[in-house]
Amino acid sequence: MPRYFFHFSDGKHHFTDAGGHELPGIAAVRAHAKQQVHEISAAMCHPQIQDLSAWSLTAVDAEGRTVCELAFDLRPARVGEEL
Repeated sequence: MPRYFFHFSDGKHHFTDAGGHELPGIAAVRAHAKQQVHEISAAMCHPQIQDLSAWSLTAVDAEGRTVCELAFDLRPARVGEEL
């Protein structure tokens, strides 16, 4: 099963997923990415961390190719588009 990595950015810093997750395909990658965004958004709902507009998630395959990007408002982005 292919391994995918889910990297996060707050617009200034990048947080790398070194372990990745084995998933059966792109649909599963998208579902996992949405779940990760929801979970992190919920965990960061503290009043001092309310603006998540610059945050994004990028999912890449084992070769480092981007397969999915989401802004934390769950707006899909075109590959290469600035979030």
